[in-house]
Formats: sequence, C-alpha cells, structure tokens
Amino acid sequence: MSHPTPDPMLPAELAAAEVGLSLPAFWRAVASQRLPAPLYPAPKAPRWRRSELNAALDATRALPRDAMMARRAARLVKGAA
Repeated sequence: MSHPTPDPMLPAELAAAEVGLSLPAFWRAVASQRLPAPLYPAPKAPRWRRSELNAALDATRALPRDAMMARRAARLVKGAA
C-alpha cells in the first residue's frame, strides 16, 4: 500500500525560501494576494502548504506569457484592420 506524499506546512522563513523571496518581499506578496494566505494551526504560527505555494508560483509564471500573447493578438488585429 503506497502512502501519499506529505504536504509539509512551512513557517514564513522556509516558505519565503521556497519561493525565492526575502521575508519582507514574501509578506508583501501574501498581502497583495499573489501568494496564498497562511493557515494558523496555532495562534501566532502562520504556515503555508508547499503545494499551495508551488501552485501560486505556477499561476504567476503564466501571467507574463498570457499578457505577451494578448499583446501579439492585439497587434495582429490592429495590423489586419
């Protein structure tokens, strides 16, 4: 019987390192909702699931590519008119 891979809950310092940000930049990203809000398993103990952080990173990586494709499509429409 295989066991599911655990999804560790990371404190702020490790979560920031996981996404490659300094601690202040990490908290700014959380405040601006670019990264998920923390879970509080205990008072004053914010934690983030590694899988949620990685999903947020994947979503934000797609944004510049989507914006670039939208600009290209707009140029094509403008050029065809």
